Amino acid sequence: MEDFSRTIICPVNAKQAYNAITREMSNWWTPMSGLFEHTGDLAKTGFGGESYWVFKARTLNRPVLIELDCVESRMLMDNLDDPEEWLGTTLRFEISGVEGNAKIVFTHIGLDPAMQCYDVCEGGWDHYIPGSLRDYLHGRGGKPNTY
Repeated sequence: MEDFSRTIICPVNAKQAYNAITREMSNWWTPMSGLFEHTGDLAKTGFGGESYWVFKARTLNRPVLIELDCVESRMLMDNLDDPEEWLGTTLRFEISGVEGNAKIVFTHIGLDPAMQCYDVCEGGWDHYIPGSLRDYLHGRGGKPNTY
């Protein structure tokens, strides 16, 4: 199994990066129904339509590690046999300081190239992690464009 991963470096401190992921995700990803302030917190998200995902905060180690487990998945896409492909996967954000900047290593644990949704998900994450999250932390915009 090969997990999907991307790394970005942004001109903010680790606390600002942590807050952007746990409290401000709706500003750079897609609208979230809640915040991730405590272990066990749940938030639902979707891109409009009938598809949605629910994430549960497994690890919130401020300001260095965030792990969000996908506990519900209803991914309705053409040519996708299993709408629960993300179920049991984890979004991991590892944050460290690098020369006055925040380095964020994003890994979608369980998102493997063998999955039917991989190409669409890879394109989406490439839009949101090195795209809108990086832009958001560089102070270039609030709400991202819909992918």
